[in-house]
Amino acid sequence: MPSSTPGARGRRALAAPGSRTGLCLAALVGLLVAAAAPAAAPQDEVRIGIRTQRSRAIRILQEGFRAEGEATARANSASADQILYNDLDLSGLFSITRGWSKEERPFDVQAVIEGRVAVRGARVTVTGEIKDFPARRLIGKTEYQGALGNLRALVHRVADDVVYQLTGERGIAETQIAFVAGGDKGRDLYACDYDGYRPRRLTQGGLALSPAWAPNGARLAFSWLGTRGWSLFAVSAAGGKVETLHSGGLNISPAYSPDGTQVAFSSSFEGNSEIYALPAGGGTPRRLTKNRAIDTSPTWSPSGTQIAFTSDRGGSAQVYIMDADGGNVRRLLYSFSYTDSPDWSPKGDRIAFVVRAGGGFDIYVSDVEGRDPRLLVTGGANENPHWSPDGRQIVFSSNREGGRGIFVTDAEGLRIRRLSVPGPEAKTPAWSPRPAPAATAAGLR
Repeated sequence: MPSSTPGARGRRALAAPGSRTGLCLAALVGLLVAAAAPAAAPQDEVRIGIRTQRSRAIRILQEGFRAEGEATARANSASADQILYNDLDLSGLFSITRGWSKEERPFDVQAVIEGRVAVRGARVTVTGEIKDFPARRLIGKTEYQGALGNLRALVHRVADDVVYQLTGERGIAETQIAFVAGGDKGRDLYACDYDGYRPRRLTQGGLALSPAWAPNGARLAFSWLGTRGWSLFAVSAAGGKVETLHSGGLNISPAYSPDGTQVAFSSSFEGNSEIYALPAGGGTPRRLTKNRAIDTSPTWSPSGTQIAFTSDRGGSAQVYIMDADGGNVRRLLYSFSYTDSPDWSPKGDRIAFVVRAGGGFDIYVSDVEGRDPRLLVTGGANENPHWSPDGRQIVFSSNREGGRGIFVTDAEGLRIRRLSVPGPEAKTPAWSPRPAPAATAAGLR
């Protein structure tokens, strides 16, 4: 695992691309900031703050989980109530009446969610039932068993089943968000549940940056600054041994292909910052761009046939699209003087990107032809947008509330929440794919 302190050689390699062109690409700025301004390390938990409210949603009544079994079942059922409520609320799909709250009364309810939490020793069974209203006839039932310490994960599964049953699409409560955070000794790679709980450190020492999830969610590629400069590494999503994918020059912004066989990235190992692709397990890079400009921040289309990236080949940083073999390069849009950090939506119909606006950076979304660009997030420096796997939300980094933290917005920009680490700095987030569906007792999927 990377453990050494970044050396002077690595810092000189980092500075060379920016000093040669004066380009302020968000990826390179992030590297400079990471090297110059370390922050306090995250602590045990990350919490979420909600800023706005949704306007339209499916109305459901959530009854409290029944407690069964041992005396601890009551406290655990109350915890499960709140976890499920948060999951359904954060999905952006529901307006929820909490049946255990005297202050809330059902209105125009379309479905009822209820169930039980049964504790037997160190094991717990979580059952969820979806019923129509007002007859309360059973629509679907789901049940999961596991260690009591995994209660949160089991309730996440129930939440995703509720989303599936009522919308026909799997939820994202079981997904994770990777990010980089750290203190005065370096910046490490972390992953947490999508709701900000259970943050865990995956690397230790040095400076990590720009994580990218493999399509199966089992691994992450990332950049790390060591004595040989910024190299490309991969690590299991559970942590453990770190493997080198590519070193030499400045290697940043990895992105897995949709089939998981390749990693696109930006590298200067041949002298200029270009886009390359190499086998996911490491190997010989294949050069995709050939231009004297700086090319960086690749993102694959869901079909794997195209790659969007950032280049200053036209005089300023702009988002371009090319075929996956490097051919047919075209600029996404012409309505802004500076665009950067593209991310392709999971359905392939939209691209999120950053626009420089005055002294800050805004996040926009357009279709893949560059038409109808729409402002999503403004205020402060908002960077590194990445879509959730259902395409309904976007995670990004920002200094909008002081320091730099990780935020999530819905795809309309109407609701913003923060994954607030106790220190002032967290950046370069990436949203995991959904895990493979878990087996259910009643077979909702």
